[in-house]
Amino acid sequence: MEKTYDVIVIGGGVIGSIIAWRLGQADANVLLLEKGALGEHGASGAAAGMLGAQFEMEEPGPAYDAAIKSRGLYPALADELLDETGISIQLSQAGTLRLAHSENEVALLKKRAAWQVALGARAEWLSSDAVSRREPLLANAHGALDLPDDRNVAAPLVHQALAAAARKRTEVREGTAVYRCEVVDQAVTVTTSAGRFHAKRIVLASGAWTGQIAGLPRVKNEIAPVKGQIFALRPRSAHRLTHTVFASTVYLVPKQDGRIVVGASEEHGAGFNRDVTPEALASLFGALKAVAPDLATASFESAWVGFRPGSADAKPQLGPHPETDRVIYATGHFRNGILLAPITGRWISEYLLGRADVAAFAPFLPR
Repeated sequence: MEKTYDVIVIGGGVIGSIIAWRLGQADANVLLLEKGALGEHGASGAAAGMLGAQFEMEEPGPAYDAAIKSRGLYPALADELLDETGISIQLSQAGTLRLAHSENEVALLKKRAAWQVALGARAEWLSSDAVSRREPLLANAHGALDLPDDRNVAAPLVHQALAAAARKRTEVREGTAVYRCEVVDQAVTVTTSAGRFHAKRIVLASGAWTGQIAGLPRVKNEIAPVKGQIFALRPRSAHRLTHTVFASTVYLVPKQDGRIVVGASEEHGAGFNRDVTPEALASLFGALKAVAPDLATASFESAWVGFRPGSADAKPQLGPHPETDRVIYATGHFRNGILLAPITGRWISEYLLGRADVAAFAPFLPR
């Protein structure tokens, strides 16, 4: 008789890995399928690692609440992963400066700070001079929001640590492409490049590749790849960035190894084209020079491409499909997969283990 797993998780990025790990910690019988090597492709390893719960969210609501909750789980997650795997995810101590480069932006950001502070978050307005004192590399800012809790992590290390944790607790099959999923009675058959597997339920954590799997019931907001190009440089000057810097046209993320990660393009309709293009890099370099002119002489190190899982409403899709509770969605996080991984892992694993219903993530249910 063929083996039937409790859960098959499709996709070994940060979302799939953390869900598989959490289920494995509860002794569920889990199979994690990844079409490449864990951490090889997708959005997880390519991400800049910003935990932008405040600077990413323009208004209060469920998305902001989820982001704040997930960001708050990171200190404990960092310690847990270090204990479990020996890997530090390099959670930064400094927060983010959200720059304003026009009086209109000043007004919008001050308004944002007001409602965030009213909801219990920390946010302080800095004058142009105060920005220059905090970060001498920055220029031309009309001011900035100081967001001390919007920190950053090393995204490749988050992915590596979660993958290592999942390996210890679950069965992992790499190099296994998923072609089709079919719900038959109260089970799901998953057809792959390595044969057929069966489970009581499946979790779709396949990110930008979700739409390539046949046999799935349709959802209103289909997932599609959004290409992002990003690069890293190393400053030559004596000054170093301390804070993550986010502007309307570019972001700069300082890493513990001395690099600054700069991003990112947002290319809809580019499919899975992995080319790094002069046009995209030139646009980013121009934006970088306007924000931090001294970095124009920094040493260029590398550039790469990632694919964000986007949808029409740019919201994650979390929980059971409306037509069947055998198919669980955990995808569509767009550019916030790293930020939202801890809360997604908690919500989806708790639901699958029968410890919680869908109420916690009802705003994100697939439609």
